[in-house]
Amino acid sequence: MKLWTHWLTAALALRSACSRMRSFLWFITCIAGMTVRVDLLGVTSIVRALGLAQPCYDRLLDFFHGTGLKLDKLSRVWTQTVLHIFPSLPRVNGRLLLVGDGIKIPKEGKKMPAVKGLHQDSESNSKPSFIMGCIHFKPSASWSMR
Repeated sequence: MKLWTHWLTAALALRSACSRMRSFLWFITCIAGMTVRVDLLGVTSIVRALGLAQPCYDRLLDFFHGTGLKLDKLSRVWTQTVLHIFPSLPRVNGRLLLVGDGIKIPKEGKKMPAVKGLHQDSESNSKPSFIMGCIHFKPSASWSMR
């Protein structure tokens, strides 16, 4: 129970990222479901993990497509919350060490080390949904914080 108390304290700190209390309650429901789900089947996973009633599925979809959650504010508040909860995060040369996603590099070979099928997010329908490739991490000055 102590772990959930810490979880809730951290989640409550994110309240200002939601425009209304109703949005915040759906947000809390979503992150609770993502915390305990055992599969990665989207909203269905959240509904199943929390044992929610069928009408909640549509309400969760509405939440994800709605404007009640301000993502830019959520990012700022989440960063502040993490730094507050974990004040001794690892730093290199005085800068916070962050690990992030890399860029996807297409590769021709299928039996090369680190080459696998990667989902490709694109607005263009001329690109395939999946490519064979590997992920490379590209350092960025904007990723570091003082």
